[in-house]
Amino acid sequence: MVLENVRTSPHLVGASPARGLLALAVVGLLLLASLGFALGLDVGLSLGWIALALGIAIAAGFAGAGLVPAVGSLWLVGLWWFAFPPLVGSLTGRWAESTRYNHPRMLGYGYESARAELLGGIEYGFKYGLLFAVVIGLVGYAAGVAVSRLSTRTSASR
Repeated sequence: MVLENVRTSPHLVGASPARGLLALAVVGLLLLASLGFALGLDVGLSLGWIALALGIAIAAGFAGAGLVPAVGSLWLVGLWWFAFPPLVGSLTGRWAESTRYNHPRMLGYGYESARAELLGGIEYGFKYGLLFAVVIGLVGYAAGVAVSRLSTRTSASR
């Protein structure tokens, strides 16, 4: 594959099977979260999601999936947090009825229309979703690599 020839470090792009499993796991997770949200469950931004995202990054580091795929996967999770609820509210027409369809933001103001809410959510998803992915991805991936190396050294010393 082209990525295998270009990579300068095995931790930058990662191993092919691990990259595929990471992508499959994140897409499956987002599909489950989307289904849960559509059914009315509270699957929005929470500490549980942040812990899950950190777990994804640690697992990516442990498996050697690559830092770029890990950050990219977490960015998709962050973009989902900000853009999916307003998209559902816009498509169903129930946007004005509930704050459930607003994207998470620091200030308590809202947008004037469902379309503006969706565009705001996408904008926040690009800005803050990427920031979230880089921070959580770097910390989690480094922790996963450290755990992997420690386990390899421990099993090699036996």
